[in-house]
Amino acid sequence: MAKVLRSLTLLLVLLAADVVGESYNYRVKFGPVHAGSARITHVVEGDLLSSELIMTSLPWLSNLWTLSDTIVSSFDIESERLIKQYKAIHEGSYHRSYRVHFGDSTVSVNGTISKHIPEGVFDIPSLLYHLSRSSFTHNEILDYLLWDGRSFGRLTVHVEKIGKPTLLKPFQVRGWKLTPLSSTKKSREHEISLTLHFSNSDPKLPLQIHIDTKYGKVVMKLEE
Repeated sequence: MAKVLRSLTLLLVLLAADVVGESYNYRVKFGPVHAGSARITHVVEGDLLSSELIMTSLPWLSNLWTLSDTIVSSFDIESERLIKQYKAIHEGSYHRSYRVHFGDSTVSVNGTISKHIPEGVFDIPSLLYHLSRSSFTHNEILDYLLWDGRSFGRLTVHVEKIGKPTLLKPFQVRGWKLTPLSSTKKSREHEISLTLHFSNSDPKLPLQIHIDTKYGKVVMKLEE
């Protein structure tokens, strides 16, 4: 009963403040292994998008090999500009964390000011939100700049409309599949590769997310 009251109170606060929130829960595989779970949360207040992506490994796997990744970011929807991002990576023996602040012409990573970055840079959570509100055309090519903790790379994807299941593909789900094309040197350097499957709904639901990293492939599948 207490949980219901807390949830109702949160909903009333969000409605009163003109805040829109959405959350998605995923089953996560790392390579062939069921590795854990993930959650993506978006909260929109005016033009400010606050997003959170958290992946955690199952308890039994954590004793052998840890998977614990977090991205928390703020994004201006109207100007399509990242404001800040915190990213923590814990994959096995690999541990990194980045605190990033984006200015008008510079970016600060863990307190070190870097050179100018172009406009229109997304991170994974803000890109997922942007794509869920976008219109797709079959066979079109989309091009994005994607921030990945300490720098950015170019992500170019091919859009494919997925029809209803067939005898040859009985398990396919109708919607849109975005598959990465050949990457640039910069994106290869930072190992940026995403394959996305969205629903036909409005807004589109991110049904599956494949993230290729130098340490393996993470597959996130939306739970029903």
